[in-house]
Formats: sequence, C-alpha cells, structure tokens
Amino acid sequence: MAKKAMPILVRYYCCFLLFYSLHSFTQQQVSDEIAIILKNNVDTKEISDQEKLDQLLLLLSKQKKTVVTPEMGELLATIGKQYYITKQNKQAILYFKKAIQIQLKYKENSLKELNKTRHNLAWMYAYEGLDKERYQILQEIIKDNGSDKYTFNAKIDTAVLDANKGDFYLGIAKLNVLLTQYDAIDKVVKIRTVIVWIYGKMYENVFSSKRNSDLQIVKKHHQEIEKNFYKTNLSEDILYKAYNNLAIVYDAFGDLETALDLYLKVKKYYQVEDDVYKKLSVLNNIGLLYAKQKQFKLAHNTYKEIINKAEDASQIATAYDNMGYFLQDSSAEKKLFYFKKAIQILLDKENVPFALPTLEEIRNSDYQQDMLVFLVDLAYFYVAAYKETKAKDFLFQAKTTLYRIDELVSLLRYESNTEESKLFWIEKGVNTYLLAVEVCYYLNLPEEAFYFMEKNKALLLQEKIKTFQAKLAFEIPKKIQEREYRLHYELVALEKLFQQNTAHKEVKEKYASKSEEYRIFMDSLQTNHPQYVQLKKGIETFPLHKIIQTTTTQNTSFITYILNEKDGYGIFCSNTETLFFKIDDVANLQNKLLSLKQYMKEPLLNKEEIKHFKSVNYAVFKALFPFKNADLKIKNKNLIIAPDEALSNLPFEALLTSKDEFSKNYLIQNTAISYLQSFSVLEKIKQHHTIPEKKILAIIPENFKNKKLQPLLLSKETSSLLKEYNSVTFFSNAEATKENFYNHSSHYEIIHLNTHAGIDSVTQTPWIAFYDDKMILDELYGLNSLADLVILDACKTNDGEFASGEGVLNLSRGFFYNGSKSVLASLWNVNEKAGNEIIQNFYSGIATGETKIKALQNAKKKYLNSHQLAELLPYYWASFTLTGTTNKLSLHKTNRSIPIIITVVILLFLIVFIIRRNKTK
Repeated sequence: MAKKAMPILVRYYCCFLLFYSLHSFTQQQVSDEIAIILKNNVDTKEISDQEKLDQLLLLLSKQKKTVVTPEMGELLATIGKQYYITKQNKQAILYFKKAIQIQLKYKENSLKELNKTRHNLAWMYAYEGLDKERYQILQEIIKDNGSDKYTFNAKIDTAVLDANKGDFYLGIAKLNVLLTQYDAIDKVVKIRTVIVWIYGKMYENVFSSKRNSDLQIVKKHHQEIEKNFYKTNLSEDILYKAYNNLAIVYDAFGDLETALDLYLKVKKYYQVEDDVYKKLSVLNNIGLLYAKQKQFKLAHNTYKEIINKAEDASQIATAYDNMGYFLQDSSAEKKLFYFKKAIQILLDKENVPFALPTLEEIRNSDYQQDMLVFLVDLAYFYVAAYKETKAKDFLFQAKTTLYRIDELVSLLRYESNTEESKLFWIEKGVNTYLLAVEVCYYLNLPEEAFYFMEKNKALLLQEKIKTFQAKLAFEIPKKIQEREYRLHYELVALEKLFQQNTAHKEVKEKYASKSEEYRIFMDSLQTNHPQYVQLKKGIETFPLHKIIQTTTTQNTSFITYILNEKDGYGIFCSNTETLFFKIDDVANLQNKLLSLKQYMKEPLLNKEEIKHFKSVNYAVFKALFPFKNADLKIKNKNLIIAPDEALSNLPFEALLTSKDEFSKNYLIQNTAISYLQSFSVLEKIKQHHTIPEKKILAIIPENFKNKKLQPLLLSKETSSLLKEYNSVTFFSNAEATKENFYNHSSHYEIIHLNTHAGIDSVTQTPWIAFYDDKMILDELYGLNSLADLVILDACKTNDGEFASGEGVLNLSRGFFYNGSKSVLASLWNVNEKAGNEIIQNFYSGIATGETKIKALQNAKKKYLNSHQLAELLPYYWASFTLTGTTNKLSLHKTNRSIPIIITVVILLFLIVFIIRRNKTK
C-alpha cells in the first residue's frame, strides 16, 4: 500500500504545479483546491503543516491581486489559520485581517464565515496578550447580531474580559442579559457556569468584602446547574470548573463544609482525568480552606505539593503566598520571604534580589489582581515585623508598598465601568488605607495619613462630581441626561428582580426589552455625543496643608476619622495645631455606638435607660475626642467633621461633654457642627461659582396620588413659614409634581422639599416623593442644580445603603453630584412638630445674617432651651444635620407693613373722594 501511495503523491504534485503554471482558476476551483490541500487521506502520505501553508501561499500567488470574492476571503482566512497552526501568530493576524476586509463586503449573505474569521482573529489577539484588540473584534461580532455560535461565544468572551480587568459586575450584567436571549438548555447552563466563574474570581482572596445578595444569587445558579447540567451536551469539565468556583464562594462566606465537599469532588474528577494543572488549582483552594479550619499541617503539605509539582507561575506564586500567610511558629519577618517570592515568580524575577514592582510592571504582568493580594499581604507583614522588632525600616517599606497598592486599586477602579465594580475596588482598598494610616501614625506623618484618609472617603462621589462638571462643559441636553439615568435605574431594578428568579417569564421579557432599549439609547448617545460616552475622569485628593489653609480660622476647626471594626484614627486641625490621634478599643466603641444610635432614635426613655444613655454617650465622646482639653479646643467654635464607617450616621451634636444634666452638656450647646463626605469633595463643590437668579423653590405635596403615602398634616405650617420670605415659588398639592421639580430646580438658590422619603425594597435605592411620582437617587444624578442649600424636610433623607470606603448612598449624595453646595437632611424619622420648629428657627437665623452652620446650631439650642423632659432627647432635635458648605445666604422677610400702608392710603383716598362727592352734591 505504501509503495502505491508514492506515485500517486508525485502525480498529484506534478498536476498541481502544471495546472497553476498554465491556468488561472475560477473561484469555485479556489475553494476546491483549498479543500484538497487541507484534506488528509488515509491512502496518501500526510503533508506537513508547513507544506500545506506553502501550497496555500502558492495558490494565493496565482490569484489576481484585484480579485475580491468570497473565495478569496476564504483563502486568506485559511492561510491565517495555517500560520497559527505553524505557530506564526503575527502572520496569522495579518492574513485574518486581510480576509475580514474582503468578507465584510459579503457580510449580508456570509455573516457566519465573517464571524468565524473574526473569532479566530480574537483568539490570535488573546495568544499575543492583546486584550484591547480582542475586545474590539468581539464587539464587532456582537454588533452584527448574528445567530451563529461565534456571536454567542463573543458575548460570553466579552463578559469574561470585563471580569478579567476587574469590572465584575459589568460582566455579570452582560451575562444576565444573555440569559434572557437564549432558551437552549446548553447555552443557558453554560451562561450560568460563567456567571459562577465571575463570582468565584471576585471572592477568591481572603480580604474581599462580602455581599450576602451575591451568595443568594450564586446559590440559585448552583441549583439550576445541578438540575439541568446532565440534560445538556456540555463537557463534564465545565461542571467541575463550576463546582470549583462555587466552592470558592461558599468558602468566602464561611460555609466551609459545603466548600470542602465541592473541592474534593473536583479534586477526584481531575485525578481521574489526570489533569495536573487543574488538580493543583483546586489544591490551592483546599489548602486555604484547611488553614481556615486551623488544620495547618494539612494546609502546609498541600502548598508544598503544589510548589513541587506545578509548572504554572500563578499556581506556584499563590501557594507561596498562602504558605507564608498561614505559616505557624514563624516570625513575621521570616514570613516576608514567601510574599516576596510570590511576587518575583509572577514577574519572572526569581533569580534577582527583590525589588517592589512598579505599576507599569504590574500592569504588564497579566496578574494585576493576584499581585494586589500578594502586595496587601506583604504590607501587613511588614507592619507585623515592625511590631515584633521595632525596626522602623519595616515601616518605610510598608509605606512604599501601600502607596503601590493605592496606585493599583485606583487603576482597577478607574478601568471599571459599572458603579458596582468601582465600589468593589473601593472596598478592596478600605482596610489597606487604614493600615497605611497606622503606619503614618507610628512614623508621625499626619500629612501622608490625611492622604490615605481622603482616599478612603467618597471616591466615587468625587469622580461623579468631576464627571458631571465635564458633562456640563460638553453641553449635553438636560433631557438626555435625565433619560440616561432613568433608563439605567430601571435596568438595574429589573436585573435585580431577574437575578432573584431567572425562570420568571414576565420579568425575563421585561428585562430583555429594557436591556435592548438601553443599548439602543446608548448607541445613539455614542453617535451624537461621543465625548460624553467616552468620558473618564480621574480624581485628585487635596493635601492637608491646603485644607488647613482654606478651612481653618480662629473660629473654625475640623476633624477627620478613619475606622473599621478593630482600629481607628483621627486628625484634628485648628489654625494653630494639628493633632494626630489613635482611637483605643475600637471594638468596644463599635458596640457603644450601636447602643447610642438606638437611644437617639427613641422618643421616650425610662430612668435606667437615661442613665445608661448618659454613660454610653459620654464614653463615645471621650473615645472620639481623646486628646487633652478636647472640649475646650472646640468650645465656641465651628467644627467640621468628616466621619467614617459607623460614624457616618452619628449626630455628633448630641454627644455629651459631661455626665451631668444632659440638655446643658450636649456638644451643640457650645459647638456648631457640620459634616463632609470628604474634604476633597468639599473642594470640588466649591468650584461651582454660578449664582441662581431666583431665591427659594418650595415643593410641598400635602397629599399624594399613591395612597400608601400618608398626608403631611403639618405641611401648611411649612407653607406659612416660607411665605414670610421674599421670592418664594410654591408648588403644593397637585402642582408639586416631579416634572415641576425637574423644570425649576436648576434656577433657585434654596430648594425646600417637604415630603416623604424612603428606600426601595428591591434595589435599596433612596427615593423622595412628589405628588404624582417618586424620584430615585439615580434620577437626581441627571439634574443640574445650582442650589447653595437643599433642605430635605422629610424622614430619613440621609439614610441609604452603606458602602465601605464610600459612605452612605443617600439623597444628599445625589444633590452634591448635580451641583448643590450643601444639604440639610435627616438621619431618622423626624418628629414633625419639633422638626418644623427647628426649620423655622433655622430660616430666621439665615435671614438675620448667620452662617448656615451657626443658624442650625442656634435653632437647636433654642429648641433645647424652650423644651423639657422627654422632648430634650436627641430623637426630637438632633436628626437634621448639615453637610457641605457653611457660608451665609442672603434671605429677607417680606415687609408686611407695605401692604398695610397701601391699604390705608387706598381707604383714605376713598374717604376723601366720598366726602368731596357729597359736598359737590
């Protein structure tokens, strides 16, 4: 048989060369010859891959260069693939690109062939590490909206790429939309496994913040995967990858039993399959779980097995990092070796002395998220080594490492597009920022500590304010901005409903429809306003010395905090001194804060509760102002507070400076207080210089279309109060609509909203009610406000979902985003009578020339001095807090004597007229 094969092969080559030397081919012949070259017959000697490539190139050389046909596109694509097979990726990319140029001309009838070539090009970009180019070509496949497998895979791959660069929630959102577009069981299950993979990637390290809603979503995907996987034709490998990622999530949330059961299933599967790489990946996770169970010997042996057997750099590096972190009976200084080793392995620098990698090295390493974990561990153990040895060199190394972590977290946050992903990376930085402040405390560096405190506060709000200012510069129509935010909110709300029940047909259809509506809207926005869509603004933090210069005076000081469950620090600054202090026994303080806040929300306390309230309250004051003569340093001063974490919803004015009679010793009696999200936010707010042409806009819907909202019984008192002042525009009852607020809110210096507020039960988004509809936080982002003061005269308007490192996502935040300079809002359900009294006295203070901060202090003092017994409790008077700027406002009362004088003059004129008329008669 072999003897016969040779002459056949020789004849084939002779015919092939003779044919091409004498003739040009029809295009059908081109396709046929491609098939012949690629075909391997059992009765012929197999041609090598390089020989096939040579024949394809020869075939190409015989074609006219001007020929642009589908077959020419096919030939170029085939050459591209053959270059890939022969491991010549750059040439493969070149020919795939040429093929696409031709195939685009025949897209209408041959979209599948075009997408196949694009798909191959995308993989070439992946092999070459060109993720940006890969993402772009995948987007082109998606944009053509084909029904082929390449379109489906492109949608999966873009979500994976989003997750790989840290934009986890964008990837998840895309996959949720994909679930609404496909019903085939194979595709649905595959999508669910990729969603689970993203959650696994999010929770694969030990310092990640945890959201219980994520766990519930993952559990539902787990159930659906278990129920349907064996109804599909998918490879079992996909199932066990999903098990591994599910185990990571269960592990992160403390369900170690379920996690270990899944890990061991995966390990057994990969042992049978003899897949060493995947088996060792699972072993890393099992080792981590053993360590959490305090089975340190098992964990150590597991890591040693990985180090000895693995060939993958990431696996070995992770094993070294985990080994160092959980190594027992070893000093912190000795553990540093393991974290440095992990970093060196990822950078392929094992044989050179350790040097902290630059941000550029990390960015080019393809291991940004792994590197973040290793750097955080390194920084923590530098500090631990200092505590053991008291060698300050460890502190300086820790500080340098922490600055690098800050750069890396900022990069990952900046490259994320969704707010949820940005919040995820902000939360990643929280504990390391506090560690950085601790290092600065040991080194007595308040200026640098202030930088890290500011990076721990309201980063996303700062970014939004800066972005909003840029949008105004682009002159994007207001209606477009409003529609964008509204559509985005509706989409997020439907996505959350869909995640809770992916099988619900009506929700699925609504979510799919809204996704398409949002996509079409954003496409049109991209076309008409490309600068707006592409806008990405970095943020800057302002240095301590500048804040001291612009904020402190003889009468004004400030204090800023950073806090977590175990540690806390603060910086107090006046115009004469800077005090950098540590808060002791923070765990105990946290418990006291919980009790104190509960007491403050109670309208009635018995004797024992009052006694305990005083004791806890004074203890909290001493903990938060631990420096010598603190009460004297802030007495008769304005105090600006930038709180953090558990302090964010604490009314400091209700703290007691003594255990004696509480009404006379509230901090408000001697200190005027205002709040900031951060000092950098304040500097952004102060950049607005435009003064509105009108004075007060009052929105007072006494009743509501939604009968679930109770009528506001005392709203007429608010109306009567505001009628005392000049230039007030009223919208009350049926005129107090959302549309009227939209249309008029950008023209007034003071906006007063006397209404209801609350939190959406599904999205946890704050809302405020108008006569006809509710406005949610996302919609506020679409407004353009020039208000110097917004008064949210409603219940819990400072309430909202807490985001670590960002603060409370409340209505005040929305107004700051859209340009307002200060907000007066409430921390809990306001007693309407007491609230009206304080608001009335606040306005009176403003009208007499007092600053906002002083007017609020005096209004509260006046209330305290004119009430007694239970009405002196914080519940009645401490809920309203001022956030933002504290300047004076020009406000004048209506001169009531003028109408009286005019009336008298008219009456006198009538009397004289009548008298003269009678005389004439």
